[in-house]
This record gives sequence, structure tokens and C-alpha cells, in this order.
Amino acid sequence: MAQDDATGSTEPEFFDNAVLDQFEIPFGSWMDQAVDWIDTNLDGLLEVIEWPFDFLLSNFVDDFLVELSWVWVCLAFFVLGSLVRNIKVGAFSALALAACGILGNAYWIETARTIGFIFVAVLLCVIIGIPIGVLCGRVDGIWKVVRPLLDAMQVVHSFVYMLPFIFFFGIGSTSATMVTMVFALPPLIRLTNLGIRQVPEDVVEASRAYGAPEWRVLSDVQLPLARPAIMTGLNQTLLLAISMLGIAAIMGAGGLGRLLFNALSNQDVAKATSAGLAVFLVAVVLDRISQREDSDGGSLWYRIRMAWAHRKDPEVLIPVDDAPARPSTPTAHFAETTNAERVPMMAAAGGAVLVVLSVFLTWTSDAGKMSAYGRRVDEDLPGESFNGLAASGGSWFGIIMLGLALFVIGSVVLTEQRPGKGPRWLTTDGAVISSLAMVVTMVAYVLAGAPPRVDVGTGIGVWLALVGAVVAAGGSVLWIRVAPHTPLHPLSADVSWGRVVGVGIAVAILLGAMFSGWSFDARQDVVLSPEIEARIAELQQEARDNPEDAGPIGAEISATLAAAQSSETIITDGKSSDGPQLGIWSLLAGVLSIGTVLVAAGVFGLGDQKQWVWSAITAGIGLGIAIIASAWIATQVRSADPNYVSGIGSFLALCGGFFIAASSGAVLNEFRRTKIYDDEGHLLDLATDAAPVAEVEVAEAAEELV
Repeated sequence: MAQDDATGSTEPEFFDNAVLDQFEIPFGSWMDQAVDWIDTNLDGLLEVIEWPFDFLLSNFVDDFLVELSWVWVCLAFFVLGSLVRNIKVGAFSALALAACGILGNAYWIETARTIGFIFVAVLLCVIIGIPIGVLCGRVDGIWKVVRPLLDAMQVVHSFVYMLPFIFFFGIGSTSATMVTMVFALPPLIRLTNLGIRQVPEDVVEASRAYGAPEWRVLSDVQLPLARPAIMTGLNQTLLLAISMLGIAAIMGAGGLGRLLFNALSNQDVAKATSAGLAVFLVAVVLDRISQREDSDGGSLWYRIRMAWAHRKDPEVLIPVDDAPARPSTPTAHFAETTNAERVPMMAAAGGAVLVVLSVFLTWTSDAGKMSAYGRRVDEDLPGESFNGLAASGGSWFGIIMLGLALFVIGSVVLTEQRPGKGPRWLTTDGAVISSLAMVVTMVAYVLAGAPPRVDVGTGIGVWLALVGAVVAAGGSVLWIRVAPHTPLHPLSADVSWGRVVGVGIAVAILLGAMFSGWSFDARQDVVLSPEIEARIAELQQEARDNPEDAGPIGAEISATLAAAQSSETIITDGKSSDGPQLGIWSLLAGVLSIGTVLVAAGVFGLGDQKQWVWSAITAGIGLGIAIIASAWIATQVRSADPNYVSGIGSFLALCGGFFIAASSGAVLNEFRRTKIYDDEGHLLDLATDAAPVAEVEVAEAAEELV
């Protein structure tokens, strides 16, 4: 440091870091002055830019979508998914959004706000991006100007360019939507430009040679042929908009991102997991609706990660169809219903009819077997009886049994009327899965323990449902043994140990579920143990015997009650006698599934047909376990007091049952009620283990059918 003799102060030398302060460039001040100048002189222009965002967010999102009933929103997405994709996507979209609503009204409001936020951002991206992409694709000069701008939008971090939007438009949904649009816009422009440029030049020139004007060339030739690229760009834009929910929450936007951000900030695990689940469901729904018909592959997070990684070069994400042309497709004929099938089909339908009738008969009397765990009103219902649909009767156990029984009946009727031509699962294996799920559910319901504080009478409806389920299951199993279903591809001769391991992991989850909490009871009166009640009775008697000490004794009684009611929440696991013990029966069903999956996985060397039968049985057991857990959860949601909730053990059982059922999906999806013929009319019989044609020919014909 050099010293100034006149003043005695020291100046930094050139190699000191402090010298940099003498060469400071006032970049920040320049920007501050620029912002002030724009606010002062371009206020009208800012209002014009802000108006479409503010108008859509205010009128469409806040005043319309948020206020709209959740039922209409779910129905709208069912129709949208069915029209844009297929009925399967539509049904999934409706159910996923309904699940967001079941999390609670607050979550539904933010779900609607999130959908609206993403819709507005993507809509404005489409309005701006597609026309610019078309111009870029048709005019090279425009593309040379736009391309560097797109590069800048994609290279600069979103935290950087969010700052000017906050300065000019403030904190809130408007600025968050603007930032989201800027971040998500480039892939749509790039892929629209690529789609236009990939249209074969000879096709374009041919249309011009026939006298088509340029607008007809664009609308009738270029845009239709560029549609796959444009749809890919739209999907990438949507995925990037979804990935911006967190940043939007930081900027003050509402929606699920804000709930998730607040939950993480406050370390609220319950709110964070619920908000995270809702975000995931909304993202999956929007992603599935916006995909191309032939591009359902890849998980959501993988697709978002790929969209993020390829923001600058989204062209690589366009699927390339380089599959060779296939020969003529063989003719598929659906096997008619045989007399050997009709007897077990009638048995399955008859058992299902008994189940349907049972839910309208008495299931419980005096109290609800499941609902009484969670609501005190059931203690005051002696002398009354309830059917399987009543909250104090079967509750959701009865409701689900009704749905499964109707599914079995539908499978039988549809197979008889239109064999092989209806929905995939309304057939033989679907009937087996549903009927076995009914058996597992009813056995668990009958063996489940009733609340210790109430006397529950079991009505005739329960026993009729159990008998009907057993009859339906027996008929369905006999039916599947003679059903003329064939695999699209011959099953592998190797043992599927992965399925066995997967079911083993699921059983381990069920074991953990049995020891985990199935109910969390935070009601104040439940903490009064017999010892505390006896002590309070003793003090009350003492107060009656000594009126002069009534005051101090009353204070002691109040203190005893307060201490008891402030104690921890009572947790009941899946095996405790204080609960329904559903964890035990779920685990036993899971252990049974290990035996069935060994047969289904080919451990014993059985043929394709038998593996199919045992796979359906395994799936039925898994579905039954999942229904036990879901019926318990839904029953408590429907009827319990607010401070009584189902526990993590029931959720683990739900996951374990789902994994067991899903382990059979690969095999079950291979089988169809078809007979396949080649071009010469020769039957390719896949139903027998020893096909009359070569295995290679069978595989090729089945692949052609697909």
C-alpha cells in the first residue's frame, strides 16, 4: 500500500484487490437508470404487453377455472383426453384430477390455478411461437435473426431474465407467466421451423405447379406434413412450463408450486408430499394429452429431464420412424363362445349377481364395523341396521364390492355378445382378477376385528357377498381354463425370476405395513385410559363426600383431563387388537401370492396357457390387497371424525398390493381372444403348447397382428 504524505491515507497498489474499486464500472447504475427511464417513458407499452397476461389470468383462471366445480373440470379433461388421444387417456386424466381434489379443497383450488397458469403460458407460446416458426421455416433471413435470440433465451439462466419482469411488472402471477413463456417458447419455434423445412421440396413445388396459392401450400401441404414436429414442440413447451412451477412460486405465482415451496420452507412433510403428488398428477395428465399418438414411452421425469437437457437442440427429440415396411397383415378372427365356456360363465355371473344383491341387504347392525373406529356416533346406534352402501354398514368395502361384481357381469355379457371385440379387460382374465379380489376383500372384512367399544352385528349381506364372491371366483377360474385365448408372442421359456423377486419385495412392504400405523387418532376423548377414568371417578366421589374441598378437587380433575388430552396421538398398527387387524390379512394374502407367482413365472415349467391362468390369479390377489387398504382409507375419509385419519401402513399395503397385481401385467397383456390366419387362410393355432406351425411363423404372424 502506498501512503499519501499530505493526507496520511493509504492508496492500494496495482496488485492489491482493493484497487479494483477505483476502476469500478457502474453497470448496475446504468441498468437502474434504464429501468427508471422505461417506467417513465414506456408505461403505455408495458401496459399493452401486460394486458393479455393479466386478462387471461384474471378472467379465465381466477374468475372461471378456480370457481368451476371440480366435477366439470374432471369431465372436461375426460372429454379432452378422449378426443385428442383415446378414452383410456381421458379416463386416466379425469381420475388423476379427481385424486388431486380428494387431497382437499385447498389443493383442488391450487390444482385448478396451476392448470390455468400452464394453459395461459402454453397458449401464448402457441400464438407467438407457431407463426414465428412458420416464418422462420419459409424465410431464411428471418431465421438468421431469430436463431441468435432463441440461443440467448435458452443459454441465459431463468433467474437472470426473471429480474426485469419483476422490475417492470412486479411480483405475482403475471410476471411469472411471462418468464415461463420466455423459457418454454424456443422449442416450439425451433421444431416448427424444422417441420416446415423438412417437408419435401418436390411436394411443395408440385402443389405450386398445380396453381395452388402460397397460403394453400402452407395450410394444405406444409403444416399437415410438419404436424409431428409441431406436436413434439408443443409437448416440449408444455414440459418446460411444468418445470418452471418452482420458479413461478418464487416469483409469487399461486398454484401447487406455491404450496410446495411454502411446505419446504416450513419443513411441513405432510403438505409437501400432498402438494408434490398433486404436481406429479397434473404434470402426467398434461403430458399424456399433449403427446403424439405413438409416443407414450418414457417416464414423466425422464421426459422433463430430456426436455430440459435439449432446450437448445430439441430437434434430436423428434422420434425417427425407420422401421421397414411390413408385409401384408394376417387376418384375425375372434373365437366364438363355446358351450364349455358357458357353464362357468353363468356361474361367475350368478355369483356376481349375489354380490350385487348383498350390498342392498343388512351388513351390520347396532354400529358400523369399519366406520365405528373413526366416529363416535356409531356408539349410539343400537337397534339399527345398515346395508353395504351405508357409511355405518359396509361403507367403501360394500361400494367397491358392487363395482367389482358389475365388472364381472359386464365381462360375461360382453364376451357372450361380442367375444374378443370389447375392451381388453372386460373378458376372461378380467373376470378372474375381479372375482378373486372380491374373495380376498370379503375374507379380510369378515375376519377383521370390530372396534372394542361397540358391539357390531354381522348381517346376512356380508355372508351372501362372501358366498357370491367364492362362486364367482370358482366360475371365473373354470372359465379361464377353457377360454380360447392366445398370446400375441410366445412366452419366454426362461423362468421370470424378476417377477418372483418383485412379489417378494411387495410382501416385504406388506410386512412393514403390518407393523406400521393404520390409524392416527388425535381426538381428545380417546386418551382417557381406564386408569385415568377411574382416577377421575375417585376424585368426583371425593368431592361429593367433602363439599368443602370441591374447588381444589375440581381443579385437580381439570388438570388430569388436560394432561391426558394433551398426550401424543394414539397410533394403531395393522396387527393390534385395538384396530381392524387388516395388516395381518393383507400380509397373509401377500404370502399366498408368492406361491401363485412361482407357478405364473414358469418355475414349474408349465405352458403359456397355465402361466396366463396363474398370472390372472396372482393379479387378483394383489388387487384384493390393494382394495383392502383403499377401502379402509376411503371409509375413514367418508365417515371418520376430522382428527381420526388412516395411517401410512394402509398406504404401504396399497402399494404392495398394486405391485403384486402389476407383476402379472406383461403376461396378461400378451393374451387375446383371437385365432390368427395367414394370407392363404391357414390357421395359426397359438392356443396349444405345441402349435401346428413353426414357432418362428407364429411369432411373425402375431407381430403382424400387433
